[in-house]
Amino acid sequence: MKIFFSLAGAITLAGLLFTGCAQPALKYKPLGEMMEDAVADSAWPGGVLMIGQGDRIVFFKAVGFHTYEKKLITREDDIFDMASVSKVIGTTSAVMKLLEAGRLSLDDAAVDYLPELKGPTPVQTALKKTVTVRHLLTHTAGFEPFRLFYEMEGSEATRWDSVFQSELQTKPGDNTVYSDIGMMVMGKIVERITGMPLDAYIKKEIFTPLGMGDSGYNPPAFLLPRIVPTEIINGQLVHGYVHDENTHSLGGVAGHAGLFSTASDLSRFCRMMLKGGELDGVRIFKPETIEQFTTPVSPGSSRCLGWDSPDGESSGGIYIPSSAFGHTGFTGTSLWIDPENDVYVILLTNAVHPHRAGKIPKYFDWRQLLHSAAYEELGLTRKNPDLHLKQRWMDKFGIKG
Repeated sequence: MKIFFSLAGAITLAGLLFTGCAQPALKYKPLGEMMEDAVADSAWPGGVLMIGQGDRIVFFKAVGFHTYEKKLITREDDIFDMASVSKVIGTTSAVMKLLEAGRLSLDDAAVDYLPELKGPTPVQTALKKTVTVRHLLTHTAGFEPFRLFYEMEGSEATRWDSVFQSELQTKPGDNTVYSDIGMMVMGKIVERITGMPLDAYIKKEIFTPLGMGDSGYNPPAFLLPRIVPTEIINGQLVHGYVHDENTHSLGGVAGHAGLFSTASDLSRFCRMMLKGGELDGVRIFKPETIEQFTTPVSPGSSRCLGWDSPDGESSGGIYIPSSAFGHTGFTGTSLWIDPENDVYVILLTNAVHPHRAGKIPKYFDWRQLLHSAAYEELGLTRKNPDLHLKQRWMDKFGIKG
């Protein structure tokens, strides 16, 4: 299936994208057809897109199949591996609850809760004593992005010890480096404070009160027909268990990954956040806690506490305001919440199928285009001057930078 763009649309884009006089027509076809085009372009085998404004579902559609073998169609209630979206829906939410309860402070030293966070040298042990909860949430603790802990022999306890012994690459607070390791440590701090497994605490405090019945870690086998598979690794289709190898080797639950969820469940979470922490009479967070965690922590940085905000070639599209917040997941998931317009956009795919290398660049291109088109569906077409359209669409429409 080839993708065609109208001449009128191209002229409109080329002449008006950056003038402020009018806005581009990125939604060159009805939104459902654009989703089909993404599947036809092999950006992902199938996906679900939901757009909400207030309590109204503006658009909700599933397209494609679970795999390229086209044996099982994608449905609106399918369950996706959320990957790093787990960092915000799960771990960050847990921290927000503990902060509100007075059981944790952002400036607490991580070692106050995890004395085993030390080594492998005396200098490293001294540095780790200065790592705070704030550092972990803002990816400024100094950890490298990730390590292949799953390749290490031994038990889960042995691998966790390796996590705690991971070297800091920089002094805490000096640099922002997006790190799975820091959020793995954060998840363990939650467990140490609560005396509960991370997944159990999140279910008790977030998912159950919100009615997010299809959200959780290590989904039961009876849900397998609804769970969208991810990658083929060493000839084995990853289906029904977490795609992230480190999380899988640690029992399926970690601070950086492991959550499975649906668009409808995530919609309830987004609506709660937009309503200042309350949904259907159930309060999850205080409004001021949400504001604290979703505001960039420093000028020039998109990072909030756990959450991210729009920046550069944002996955949230070119219309999303800078006050919005969201996160993406390696498997092919993205979620953006926009308090200014009372809007949320959820895109769930399994773009790592059949192999993760296939994500580049089509998944990233189409993700941005669909999030942009979602705003056009709502008639919100004021371009954010700080955000940039990806080169593929600049080239396609003949737009000059």
